[in-house]
Amino acid sequence: MRKTLVSYVKPHVQEDPLAMVLGIAYLGAMMEKEGLPIALADERIMTDAEMRRAIDENDIIGFGALTPNIRRAVVWAKYAKQQKKITVMGGPHASVDPGVFLDSGHFDYVLKGEAEHTLPQFVRALEAGDEKSLAELPGLSAMRDGQLAIDNPAPPLIKRLDDLPLPARHLLPMKRYFDANPEQLVYVFTTRGCPFKCIFCQKELTGRGFRVRSTEMIVDEVEQVVKTYNPGVVLFVDEILTLRKKRIHEMCDEIIRRGLKFEWIANTRADCVDYPLLKHMHRAGCRRIYYGWESGSQRMLDVLKKDLTPEEIIEAAKMTRRAGIWAKVYLIVGSPGETAEDIEESEKVLRLAGPDLVRVSVFNPLVGTESWDGYQANIDVDDLRENYVSSNRSAYRHENFSGLELEELRKDLVRRYEKWYYAYPQRTKRFMERCLYYLENPAYGRKRLGRAVGLVPPPQSSNVMQQARELE
Repeated sequence: MRKTLVSYVKPHVQEDPLAMVLGIAYLGAMMEKEGLPIALADERIMTDAEMRRAIDENDIIGFGALTPNIRRAVVWAKYAKQQKKITVMGGPHASVDPGVFLDSGHFDYVLKGEAEHTLPQFVRALEAGDEKSLAELPGLSAMRDGQLAIDNPAPPLIKRLDDLPLPARHLLPMKRYFDANPEQLVYVFTTRGCPFKCIFCQKELTGRGFRVRSTEMIVDEVEQVVKTYNPGVVLFVDEILTLRKKRIHEMCDEIIRRGLKFEWIANTRADCVDYPLLKHMHRAGCRRIYYGWESGSQRMLDVLKKDLTPEEIIEAAKMTRRAGIWAKVYLIVGSPGETAEDIEESEKVLRLAGPDLVRVSVFNPLVGTESWDGYQANIDVDDLRENYVSSNRSAYRHENFSGLELEELRKDLVRRYEKWYYAYPQRTKRFMERCLYYLENPAYGRKRLGRAVGLVPPPQSSNVMQQARELE
């Protein structure tokens, strides 16, 4: 039986906290369930020598990479082909742009769409030499004699997420992740898909629907993770965790009922929270929320089709702070038609909202998104193919700013906000808000007072929220 390696290619810049990637872990779990030999590799925590050895020891080499990193995937596929391996590419970019991999000459196949079911079928067909099954496999694309010979539509989205096995974390060196990340971060997902229509988001892989796992299965996984790995923090990597608030109330109830004590983070939107939900999430261990705001200018929010208002953004931030939860927000500069006045509006909203951390990226039109289709005239395709994208540069030729100007605007927006945030007037304001919070939540107030006088030990896990508070 041929041995399969599924690998994740490291970014050219590691901007996010280092944690185990769930995609390859789910593929590994499904391969194990089907009784097929499987190994996983994450280049972010491996040396080049270790990566080469992993490729050398296996027969079918699968790659996954986000759009900014596909050039590196091509480099590794070239090495794999030199070793006479079978190569296959999957993931979000492969699902919308398979040609960039097949045209490179270093990939034998591309698997589009969610591959938990199709990867085992693909490996079995290869093992059996069953060309007919390969030709009919949903999502498969392949070249023959320099021509596109197979290009099947992606398989239907997986409807019952509870049917998927839990991710095979045991196939990855969890200690390496923890050693590289002082927070000892672990990812868990509870949903797939997003119904909103933001123009910059690739939706081909997970779709615009909203598929959910059962509360019991989610908390079962969390309990297993907490008891097995004792993580510092769990990040729910859903695009919008709180889209259905009743579901999160139920999840919080179950976490509390089981007595699970762990810190967790949510990704969501400003219009998908309310104060009762935020308080409930805090009681269940939520200490941070990451919001995709993108802009504080209503004009830019409309261009990006965020279906949000600055008023909703400000109110969500205030409710989050009142609930005792720390907020990180994501913004975009250089959206189509953006002006200096729009960026000033974003700064005003930031100061009215007062999030704890701001991360700013430059607008990037990704293949397979509405922004790609709608702004072709402004996209330098040659630049995109050569360099791809990152948070600080773009192949989009902006109407009002040069690339260097956008990079400076991105940096200055963060610098100015941080200077304002850490100035004493804002520190005093946050101190008063915390006092009001402790009055409303006396149990936490007593604990905080106990830590202040040395009667209660500080939290064991080091996290960004704690560091930010210590700065004050």
